Formats: sequence, C-alpha cells, structure tokens
Amino acid sequence: HEDGTGSIIWEGFDGNRTVRPEAGVLVTADSVWGDPKSVVSSKKELPAAKLPTTLAPTSGVVRHVREETMLKMAESGIAVAMAEVADACPLAVSYADREPRRRNFSQSLIPLDVDLEAITPPEQEDQCLPTLSVEANSIQTTSSGFHRQVSPPGEMELRHCMSLSALELVATEEEKAQARTGTKAQRHYNPDNLDVPVVIVTSEVAPWSKTGGLGLVAASYSYEFPRSGHRTMTVSPKYKQYEAISFLGETVVCVNNQLEHVKYWHKFVEHGDGRGCDHIFVDHPSIERDGGLYNADDGREYGDNLFRFNLLCLAAMEAPLILPINGQIYGEKVLFLANDWQAGLVPFYLNYKYRREGKYLDSRAIYVVHNLGYQGQYPHVDVCRFLSVHEQAAGDLAFGDCVNLSKGALICSDRVLTVSPNYAKEIQTPQGGFNLQDFVRAKKESGRLGGILNGIDDCWNPSTDSNIFVQYSVADFLEGKRANKAALQRSLDLREDAGAVLIGFVGRLTWQKGVDVLGKIIDWLMEDTGNGVTGHAQLIMMGNGEGQHCNTLRCAEEAHKGRICGYVGFDPKVEHQMMAGCDFFLMPSRYEPCGLPQMYSQQYGTLPIVTATGGLVDSVRDFSEGLEVATGFHVSVLEPDKIKEVMYTAMELCLKRPSEFQQMQRNAMKSNFFWPRAVDEYERSIDATLRDTPTTR
Repeated sequence: HEDGTGSIIWEGFDGNRTVRPEAGVLVTADSVWGDPKSVVSSKKELPAAKLPTTLAPTSGVVRHVREETMLKMAESGIAVAMAEVADACPLAVSYADREPRRRNFSQSLIPLDVDLEAITPPEQEDQCLPTLSVEANSIQTTSSGFHRQVSPPGEMELRHCMSLSALELVATEEEKAQARTGTKAQRHYNPDNLDVPVVIVTSEVAPWSKTGGLGLVAASYSYEFPRSGHRTMTVSPKYKQYEAISFLGETVVCVNNQLEHVKYWHKFVEHGDGRGCDHIFVDHPSIERDGGLYNADDGREYGDNLFRFNLLCLAAMEAPLILPINGQIYGEKVLFLANDWQAGLVPFYLNYKYRREGKYLDSRAIYVVHNLGYQGQYPHVDVCRFLSVHEQAAGDLAFGDCVNLSKGALICSDRVLTVSPNYAKEIQTPQGGFNLQDFVRAKKESGRLGGILNGIDDCWNPSTDSNIFVQYSVADFLEGKRANKAALQRSLDLREDAGAVLIGFVGRLTWQKGVDVLGKIIDWLMEDTGNGVTGHAQLIMMGNGEGQHCNTLRCAEEAHKGRICGYVGFDPKVEHQMMAGCDFFLMPSRYEPCGLPQMYSQQYGTLPIVTATGGLVDSVRDFSEGLEVATGFHVSVLEPDKIKEVMYTAMELCLKRPSEFQQMQRNAMKSNFFWPRAVDEYERSIDATLRDTPTTR
C-alpha cells in the first residue's frame, strides 16, 4: 500500500493468500488487514445473466475510486507540482510574481499605474516614437501614419477592458435569424434532456457586463440553449443600474457568519418561437462599484471580491428554488453551468451544502474553465467561518495558505469542460496546469474531463458582412478577396500592390501573444534578398497593451512606410476588413486556451499561421496534413527562426503555387466554427453528465 507520500509499504505477515481460480466458479476471499487468515468461499454454476453484474462493479464506482486516489496524490504532491510549473511555465511564474491584488484577473488593455504584464527585458524597449495618448474612453495612435480614434461600445471604459473581444461586433437578433438558415447553422445531435433547465452562472454576460471573451460566451449560451429547447437562466451580478429590468424577489444567505440580504432583478429576452432566456441579476450593496467589474481604476482587485462572488454563487444556487418566473420555479433538477473561478463555489456548495440537505439530488454542475491561469486565490481566509462549512470542505479549497476556488471547483464538479479539446490536455501538464495539473488529471481519470471549442458569432460571414468593402462567398472568393485587399491597402496608406502577400495581426500587445517574436522577424520579412519571397510582403498590426510592444508597432511603421501599418488601438470594423483583405493572419501566441481570430479568418479565406498551442491546434489543420484538408500553418516552437521557416513556406505557396494556396483557402472557408456545432457538443456533455453518478465528497 502507499503511505500518502508516494512510497510503497509492504505488509508484513506470515503465510499466503493465494486463491486458485476455477472455470465457472466465483471465488471470494475475505480477510482482515494484518491478519494472515482468510476465509475463502465459492459458488458454482452462476446464472449467465447474473455473472457480469456480480463480477463487475458499476463503472461509476470504479471511476469514483480512481478519482479519489488521484485527488489524495494531488493533495500530497502540491509542492512538487508547483516546482514543476516554476521550471516549465514562465507565464505562471509571471502571474505568481504579481502582488496578490493583481493575480486573479487579466489586466487592462491600456497601461494604468504600472506596466503589469511586462516580462520582456527593459533593454528591448524602444522609444523611437511618441508614446500612446490615452483618454478615458478612447485610444489614438500618435505616430505619423495611421490616425484613428475609437470608443468602446456603451458606457465601457477601455481601462476596464481586459481583452479586445469585449470590443468586437456581434450579430443582431435579425442577423442571427438570417444566418441560421444556412447549412453551417444546422445541428446534428438530438439531446435526451431538453426538459432539464440550464442555469448559467457567470460573472459577466453581454451586453450588460463584459471585459473580455467570457461575457460574449455567456451571451452565446443564453441564446443557444433556449434555441435547443431548454428553459434557460443566467445568473450574474447587477454591476450597474440596467435598463428595462424588473424586481423579482429577494432572499437571505449567510456569508462570513453574517446574514446578507440579496435582491433579484429579471429580464426575459426572447430568441424566437417564444423561446428565450431569463436573465437574473443579483443585487447587493457590495456589487455595484464606480470602477470596473473586478478592479478599481488603478487596476488592483477589489479587496472584497471573495465576498462578492461567494454571494453570487449562493444567490445562484437559491434562484432556481425560489424565484417564481411566470408563476413557476425552475425546480430541483437543473444543470448548472459554472464559468471560471468566479462561479467556482457553485459545484462546491452543491456537494457540501445542498445535496447534504436533500436538495438538488438530481441536479449536476459542469465547471467550464475558460482560463486556468486565473484561479481565485485569496490568502489567510477562515474558510469554515467564511463559507459556513466543515474542515473537510475547507480542505478541498485549501492551497498553501490560500483558498483556491478553481481547485474546489475541479474537485467538486460533476464534469469539467475547457474551451478547446487541446487545452483540456494542456492543463494536465506543468506547462499549462498553473499548479493544478494533478487535480485536473484526477478528473480525467474519472472520465469527467472534456474540451469543446468555443463557437464564433454569426456576424463573421463574408457573404453578409456589412463591414467589409465587398461581400463574397466561396464561389467567388478570388475576386472578392482581390477587391477587399486593394481597398484595405488604400484605407491604411499601404501601397496598392496585388502581388504583395498581405499579413495581419490583431491582439493584445503582450508577451503571451508572442509580439516580441513578431518584432524580431519584421526586418527579415521586409528585406528583398532575391529569393522571390521575403521583401514581397506587407504587414498590418493592430492592438494595444504593454508600452514596449506598442512602440514596436510604431517603429515598424516608421521604418517601412507604405509597407507596414502599425496601429496602436483597436477598431472592430478594421478587424473585419483585415479578415477579408489579408492573405494570412498571424497568431504567434505562447498560450491560447481557445482563440477566436484564427476561426474568424478562415471564414474569409485568410489562412492562419499559429503557434501549435491550445485551441489553435484544434481549429487549424496544418499544411503537413495535406492539401485536401489543410487550412493553415502550425509553428511548433515559438522562436524567430522557426516562425521564419513556417512563414517562408506559407508565402512561397501564395506567391509561387497559387492553385495550391487557393485550395487551402477553399478548405478554410468551408470550415464550420459557428455555435450550433459547439452546442451539439455541449448537449452531448450535458446528457453524459446527467446519466453519470454525481460527484460525492
């Protein structure tokens, strides 16, 4: 047996316990640990129908035992796991080195009091151009080339945006309805549990609250599950005074040994055929703030976020039981979809509170990991008092001297899903697990781990996109892309050159996105050495973030006028025009749980060149797979020489073998990354989760 530290301990006793098997006979040996005596019994001629049942325990029991064993090993090996991560994942080290009030969230798109994510050495900074001009609601480049000013949608301030996804355009209800008539909008799976309501617990849901991709994904859930046939509810904080919502009810929950009154506000949004989503907003004095959703204006996390999101989870658990929506509560059999660490206490409370009270016995909780790099860690918390739980429950949250909400969610959920299949593999490793890889592996061992690639919005369709210069389809994409390329070059003050390979990049200007490597290949890309490839390219780079990378864009534009556009900022319309007009789209990310732009680009016949990581692997078929299926190019190792090698191959194909390049473009445009495909996979997971035995602690 194993002593809890991984060492093997052999039992010492005299005698043996060998039992001789005999065909057709069930032999049972009963023994007591440490006692050499055994009682052996046998039963002959068992009925054939009963033999499998007698000999094989249920798969759920076996998997539960395996998971429990793996969890015990994970608990005892936390220090080893952290050491492995320190050696294997520089990004995890960077996050851990932040001060505690900056660790649980991605940071603002614009620099605030300090450059929070800069891990590029200072000597690489270049001050060749004026610095970024920032106002509360705008970004404008001050370089001499491309001038544009952008305001984010609604009342959102850019300093409270953590991803460019928060600024992207989305299809209207009418545009979605029109798009759902196409073949890519068809679903092919018939769910077994459409009568089970889906309760989506999330810290943000567009259009009311969004700082990045989570708000958009939650909004897509709220559209797709009602369209499938589920009664659907979202539960999110009421951060502001939203319009056209109505008071629905209130309740009392216990946090930190105090009774707290929370109010519920409601808005029903119809999505056709009488189906729609009940959006529930949780109201409490701690939730609404003058700053961002999670952080103050200086970028530091609010000191009471653990209180705020604990409150959200408790209120979300109560909502299906008590809120009479159209005269009917959701009831005790629901499927909770808990998103990221802010909702991580939902599966925790389901196990340690509600099931023990005899409630939600037929319900299940799926925990969706959008980014395991942010885990909800809070130091020096008296968990038993703060969450009103016993010591075993507190142990599931304990991580060193902190509570870790992601850890608790991984352990207690009935299933864990990530935002791409490959990311589900990566978070089982020191390179991607951010210290929790052993707990993820325990979920894998029990068959309760999966990955589903996020869907993309219906607005990403070149045949209906009103933001591009010329609409086109796969039938006439050569003419359409040629016209869009020329118009894009003119609009960005690039030389109008049909023979140039036009390459685009859109993203956060951070080390994570590989912008430092991109900066190191620009001169090589622009220099004509007579090989007929390099020097025959143009580059458009758009994004915002760390100061040294902003200056990389400005310097590149200044050094290569008419061939490079370096735009520090973001314009969602220009992003659409880039997808339509570029030949290639670059995503040299070091870490990308899902990624969306590489899926957008393929719909427009713009081939992605991506690092082989996360969801980029799942969504881009590499050139090496053959022209019949290839849709882009993988960079196996993010190093300057390797990305040069892959880009040379891609550009040579475009310039010298156009028919093969066009075949890949057709493949890409025929790919299907829209939400109906993703929801088919979610429905399969929901059915499997409801069939399976619940996680018990």
